[in-house]
Amino acid sequence: MNRILSILFIFLAIAVRAQVEIIPFEEDQLVFIKVQVNDTEEVLDFVFDTGASTGVLDSAVAEELGIKSNYSQAAQGANGSETYNIALNQTIRIGSLALNNSNLVLVDLQKLSERSGRKIEGIIGYDILKRYSTRFDFNKNTITLYNKDEEITGLEDYIQIPLKFDGIPIPQVDLTFTLRDGTTHTGNFLFDSGANMTLLFNTPYALKNDLKSKSGKTVIGKARGLNKSTTYTKGTIEKLRFNGFEFTDLPIDISEGEEGVSGSSKYTGILGAQIINRFDMVLDYESKLLYVKPNSKFDISFDFPMSGLGIEKVDDKILVSYVLKNSEAYQKGIREGDELIAVDNYDGGELSIWRKYLKKEKKEVKIKVKNTSGKINQVVILLKRLI
Repeated sequence: MNRILSILFIFLAIAVRAQVEIIPFEEDQLVFIKVQVNDTEEVLDFVFDTGASTGVLDSAVAEELGIKSNYSQAAQGANGSETYNIALNQTIRIGSLALNNSNLVLVDLQKLSERSGRKIEGIIGYDILKRYSTRFDFNKNTITLYNKDEEITGLEDYIQIPLKFDGIPIPQVDLTFTLRDGTTHTGNFLFDSGANMTLLFNTPYALKNDLKSKSGKTVIGKARGLNKSTTYTKGTIEKLRFNGFEFTDLPIDISEGEEGVSGSSKYTGILGAQIINRFDMVLDYESKLLYVKPNSKFDISFDFPMSGLGIEKVDDKILVSYVLKNSEAYQKGIREGDELIAVDNYDGGELSIWRKYLKKEKKEVKIKVKNTSGKINQVVILLKRLI
């Protein structure tokens, strides 16, 4: 018995040594974790983002915490280049973990928060991923960090996938996809869990392959990055294959930007959270390996545009951020900037609940809306797939 207990204690000691920290997270389209900066007691909501090559802190939060920029640098984002203010050599604390000598780009995240429906106070990714092997469990809602020189056990059910880095800290994976015209293609995509989408195809690739004409019915949408808003085309593809895993009939975004990552010809595009979060996974940047296995969300149907409305939460009001011109909502007079007061019997301020009401296919919904002149109307629209 003593020998058995000794062996058990050895295994437990190895497990404790390997696991540096277990971080709880909340999934709200994106992955949110709790973070503290320097010695401040305030706990902040950060998005965990594999596409974040450096940490980001909301500029208004930085001012409240007394964190000031001591450096500036031009940086390339998804939609172009901009000069950012940076606070060098900060300490990021997550639970009992302290990431010293971290740099934080100070950016106004208000618009991203409004689109999300919840306050985004910062973004983190590479600061953690470069230091530790990282396991995401979407059933337990935990991120487990391991020392890079420790072997991670329990990967027998996972599929191993090589990662490419190509001189940047954002990993890339190869994907195979079938367009609506029946042709099949393979491309390299940035693995970006902070992008709330399925797939984005970069402008050069889309133009070279005439992607818009091969994506079925399309609509024009609007997206917001860190520094500007851009328009894009939303269409569909027939099939996506990811190392033996397959998805069928899914929406895609086609970039129209000419700058930044989405204007680059080096990559086919971006693989986003609406695919990534369907897998439990381990990211091992040291070995350039990704391990994945499907989780409980793997077979959930994808969301398609139904109402034609983009919505955001501004000062506790639900506002229309854009309206698709071929939608019934547009035909019945709803316009960008209008305030949505109620949908059916719901008049609350939770953006996630509004989105659930507006994506029930083949259902008629009553929407009470106040236009920018203050006039209140009620319209009834039939929710249906627009692409």
